[in-house]
Amino acid sequence: MKQRKLWSVVLACSMAISFAACSNSPRANNESGGSDNNGSAVVDTNADPMAPYKETVEYTAVRSINQTPKLPADETYEKNSFQDYVEQTLNVKGKLLWTSPSDGDQYAKKLSLDIASNRIADMFALEGQSIVSMLNTLVEGDMIEDLTPYFEKYASQKVKDRYAANPYAFDTVNYGGKMMAIPFGMEKEQPMLVWVREDWRKKLNLPEPKTIDDIRAMSLAFTNNDPDGNGKKDTLGLVAQSNSMFSPAFDLHTLDSIYWSQNAFPATWMQGEDGQVKYGGIQPEVKTTLGILRDMYKEGSLDKEYGLKDGGKTTEDASSGRAGIVFEAWYAPYYPLGNTLYNNPNADWKAYPLLSGDGKLNVGSNPSPGGYMVVKKGFEHPELLIKLINLSTEMSDKTIAELQPAYDKYQTAGTVSVAQHPQYVDLAVIDPAIIYNQQKKYNDILAGKADKSILLANEVASLEQIQAELSNPLENVLKRIPSQDDLNAAIGNRIGYLAYNNAMKVVTENESNIVVTPNVFGGQTATMIKSWTDLQTLQKQTYLKIILGSQPLDSFDEFVKQWQAQGGDAVTQEIQAEMDKRKS
Repeated sequence: MKQRKLWSVVLACSMAISFAACSNSPRANNESGGSDNNGSAVVDTNADPMAPYKETVEYTAVRSINQTPKLPADETYEKNSFQDYVEQTLNVKGKLLWTSPSDGDQYAKKLSLDIASNRIADMFALEGQSIVSMLNTLVEGDMIEDLTPYFEKYASQKVKDRYAANPYAFDTVNYGGKMMAIPFGMEKEQPMLVWVREDWRKKLNLPEPKTIDDIRAMSLAFTNNDPDGNGKKDTLGLVAQSNSMFSPAFDLHTLDSIYWSQNAFPATWMQGEDGQVKYGGIQPEVKTTLGILRDMYKEGSLDKEYGLKDGGKTTEDASSGRAGIVFEAWYAPYYPLGNTLYNNPNADWKAYPLLSGDGKLNVGSNPSPGGYMVVKKGFEHPELLIKLINLSTEMSDKTIAELQPAYDKYQTAGTVSVAQHPQYVDLAVIDPAIIYNQQKKYNDILAGKADKSILLANEVASLEQIQAELSNPLENVLKRIPSQDDLNAAIGNRIGYLAYNNAMKVVTENESNIVVTPNVFGGQTATMIKSWTDLQTLQKQTYLKIILGSQPLDSFDEFVKQWQAQGGDAVTQEIQAEMDKRKS
């Protein structure tokens, strides 16, 4: 998703910043330290990042969940092997106050109500389109803890090193030198691929898509030519969510790929060779792209219900088998496209790149994270969040031998989850380039240039899925009327194959053609804090009205003037000043 450079020196300096007190009352001295006479937090300098507490620590949490999880039969989000391990290892007891589907903005809406009423859990994630405004509200309301000293003292070296690979990691959580949240979802840039119902494409004898015109023609055919063969006009071509026409956080099924293919980057702060900063959302290339999208909507190659759909609805379209084309990154088979196969094992998806006119696979980079983890002000053990992050990272890396039975059980179940593991707080910090490196290893092994010894423990299962699908494809399994367990295993193998040996292989094979347009600013300026939410609302509403045809294309020019006058120019000047300071 977002490419990073090394910044060990910057990280070390930022972590050394002195910090103010987060509470006037002393903290319980239960391994985390107490407070000094001035009320400032005192953190044990010899802290063990994985040490259990001497006395059981209780905490509350809320979390987003998959709307249609496929967990093992005896596992739930409330009671599962991974949460049990967390509680036994750290001597803690969690309570999950509520869950809400991650699709659309259901989780964000419910969380917003908690924040507005100041009834928040001890620790929770900020997710969705309004994460920055929610974080601002929490900070301004003095509702969350400064995590600066706890990250420095309790984060494992592995976690610190992986964050250090990202120069922007903590920009958006730095409030006056205080780290008010832990960002997540900041991996290496991932192209948004075109996912096509390959079985439909072949049935209608359509060419493989290479250009936006190919996608338009294919979408119309999927909509009008009965690709599922049921004699009804009940299929859709391209579906996308209008809740985010462009996505700084790479949400499900946005239109990023179409913008990027036209060299438009609506959510990106760009810096030219002359050092001048400009906002991509008001550039002429965006107007060109809006013209294309407007034509697509008018002709029917963009879903007629586009203006009403969020990510939850597009996920339903894909899962149910109605949708024929979506834009998503390499991991789409895990969620939600794998649901299509569970509902109809004869369905098939395939990923393709959407190239620009000059043959480039453009990617808009954004240093904004996918979300934030925060800790409630006054919670006695803020360092617990850091410990849970350490533990989640080890779970993701599959370094915990005691959890091998759980790993196997979840693998057998063909789990399709939003989070990799269902414990109450799951924030695994991933090596930003791990997926690229992993796929290159798979390519070498499958080509006979290497063997499995080059793989990490958590990389073996996906290779085995690829090999199983290659040796016994899902189509062959279906011919012999398999048991449900055998069918689930075969579908799981196909999902792993599509994610890696199709999608990531497309990415690695096009790596020389990938052009990243970096976003040079991920923090907040004074005017942004006051005006950015309104400016983004203006931008999104204007884009949507142009696409739906309720405003003329030339209204984009008036929008640019409004954006500049209502704070956009001031934000640009402030960011320019910040960039100039970085050079000095």
